[in-house]
Amino acid sequence: MNQPEQAESKGRLHDALHTASVNFAYAGGAIVAGIGIMSAISIIGRALWSKPITGDFELVEIGIAVAGSLFLAYCQITAGNIFVDIFTIRASDRSKAQMDKLGALLMGAMFALVGWRTFVGCLEIRHSGETSMLMGFPIWVGYACVLPGIALATITALAQGFGLIGVSERVSNE
Repeated sequence: MNQPEQAESKGRLHDALHTASVNFAYAGGAIVAGIGIMSAISIIGRALWSKPITGDFELVEIGIAVAGSLFLAYCQITAGNIFVDIFTIRASDRSKAQMDKLGALLMGAMFALVGWRTFVGCLEIRHSGETSMLMGFPIWVGYACVLPGIALATITALAQGFGLIGVSERVSNE
């Protein structure tokens, strides 16, 4: 593959991962908004009629976990993670780029480890039949809903680390 084809391929992969990350982030935002509305309804029901939504805190726990996982890939692809550059501020751009790739590889490995353990936990909880206390909601479903966000974050970070897509520019406060 020649240089222009390689750059175009990187661009297409980056665009695909960026689009997926944005869509996952929107889905996470919709979940958070839904949880907020549900919580408000539950609070109003509790205050006015002593009738909250049964298991509202269980829904909040599961929903926020799922939403949080859906934000991971967007944070990764837009370089939204915190950078502490006190030791690298005077490093060359090439050195910073190499360190960013290494950091992305480490993030990818961490996401893969978390995803693996979440998957194992999901299978074990499904096998045990564990449910939430008030609603009887199967806990494994929450674990399963977290997996797509972790998987996309893993793919994104590893693609950055292996140089398949670029690591986004750092945002500076200068």
